[in-house]
Amino acid sequence: MKLFATDLDGTLLNIDSQISPENAAAVQKAQQAGLKVTIATGRVYSDVVAISREGGIQTPIIGSNGATIHDENGERLFHLPLERDTAASVMQWLEEHHIYYEASTQQGIYAPLSSHETLLAEMERVLGSSPGEDVERMIQSIKKHYNKKDYHRVNSHLEIPAEACIYNIMAFSMNPEKVQTGREYFASRSDVAMVVSFEHNFEMQHPDVSKGNALAKLAAHLDISMEDTVAIGDNFNDVSMLQMAGLGIAMGNGEPEIQALAKAITLTNVEHGVAHAIHCVLEGKPVTRPETVIKGDQNQ
Repeated sequence: MKLFATDLDGTLLNIDSQISPENAAAVQKAQQAGLKVTIATGRVYSDVVAISREGGIQTPIIGSNGATIHDENGERLFHLPLERDTAASVMQWLEEHHIYYEASTQQGIYAPLSSHETLLAEMERVLGSSPGEDVERMIQSIKKHYNKKDYHRVNSHLEIPAEACIYNIMAFSMNPEKVQTGREYFASRSDVAMVVSFEHNFEMQHPDVSKGNALAKLAAHLDISMEDTVAIGDNFNDVSMLQMAGLGIAMGNGEPEIQALAKAITLTNVEHGVAHAIHCVLEGKPVTRPETVIKGDQNQ
């Protein structure tokens, strides 16, 4: 194998949304052995760079579910944003239905103030009715996200600069009915591709954008056959790359449907499943896991 693509949330990141020393060391070992490693995530490029630096690794980055590809030095190799009229219609629908969303662009993330307040109210209601560490951790993570320097609050999508390339629109709600309604509506539209990366969200992107297509483009750029690629992930936005890669690996904490379609299953993100998979690949061993698996975090 020559190219190893890893999802970020719920995969390379642990339950605290950090790259563990074990995973970082494994990535570095792979790179030293000549195995190319890339991160493939729904997150915007700038967000991934910050996480990678904090974790001590440097790789090419497939961002926004495959809408952007940057090499390890930050040079953009590819991008495919939504048509602006299409993006506007998506955001208008979400605003009319009072659903929080984030529009990922090369200038950062844009989100409307009104739906931000709606989401916080939804989260407080859930915390009040179903208190627990997972809910509290999610709330704290989102509040931290709001304070990032590349996070821009606007009154509506009309305030997003015209020059901004909108790569991905991620909708999020703690209201299951809103989530289901949004998923059904956007899945029926032919001008966007709708993907799901965790329980409370749905994301819209250009119809030709996927992690799998981006992995194929990066592999071609590196003159690597897709048969010599490995992809690892935990959720539905990883399906395309798991199916297109020579070896598709599901996380031990992955959705059951993802585990069913993968060729192998590794340990959970709590157990440093990426590191385990990398070591197996480097040693030429099958990727396997113990019978008992700790349920880890499941995110984007």
